[in-house]
Amino acid sequence: MSESKYLFKRVKKAASNAIEAERNGDLKNAFNLFLKAAELLNEMTAIEKSKKIRDTYYAKAKEYITRAKELKVLMDGPTPSVSTSSDLPDVPTKSFPTPPKPDEKKPSLPPPPPPPKDDKLHPPSRAKSTPPPPPEDLTSKLMRGEDGAPKTAPPPPEPTPAKKKIEIPAKTTFELLLDEGKYKDCITECAKSVEAELRVRMGLFDEQLTPGMLIDRGMKKGMDVLNEFKFVNILLNRIEHENYRPTQLDAQKAVEITTKILMS
Repeated sequence: MSESKYLFKRVKKAASNAIEAERNGDLKNAFNLFLKAAELLNEMTAIEKSKKIRDTYYAKAKEYITRAKELKVLMDGPTPSVSTSSDLPDVPTKSFPTPPKPDEKKPSLPPPPPPPKDDKLHPPSRAKSTPPPPPEDLTSKLMRGEDGAPKTAPPPPEPTPAKKKIEIPAKTTFELLLDEGKYKDCITECAKSVEAELRVRMGLFDEQLTPGMLIDRGMKKGMDVLNEFKFVNILLNRIEHENYRPTQLDAQKAVEITTKILMS
């Protein structure tokens, strides 16, 4: 089994468990599972060479992260409002004596004379030096289980690596092509993205199937939203066989239908 298929099974399992946990009211577990599914899709994006399949992974990861954010809001609840000044205690009105100004100096008395020195009454004290304790023999240390070797401090623990953040691109390839006015390339990219999405969902990686055959198989499995994609397939055939120049409205509608399929 290839690494992509293995990761895809883990993504599917994590997403299914997240939906089941949300239905059972376990929002915290559902939140963690949605994020796990998004992280796995991020790993699949890093190893995937096909740009159209990466766009499919992007759309799914975006959907899971959006749902995780919604669950986070439900778990945290509304934020508490800031207290107003009426809740604060009143300012005390008791008056205190004002300190004297820095320029006002009180008259100081002369210091008292020093006492007379008398060496006879107060002889100088001599500090008594305490001899160091004798070194403990090695036998006593061995009896206590010590080996007599100098103790060294344990090495500091290794820092825990920071968790890698999931970086999701702002727009898909076909959305960028629409913004650049490349309507023909935009519609072609939409068709490739939907084809890759259907192959991922149905596990048809190695079979040689046309987009029309993939659409028929997907509709048999309950993907009714693919009925709208026939419009994009017709545009694609006209572009390839009739040299049709699509308009901005054609490309805009193709992007909307493709996004709807990828997010469903």
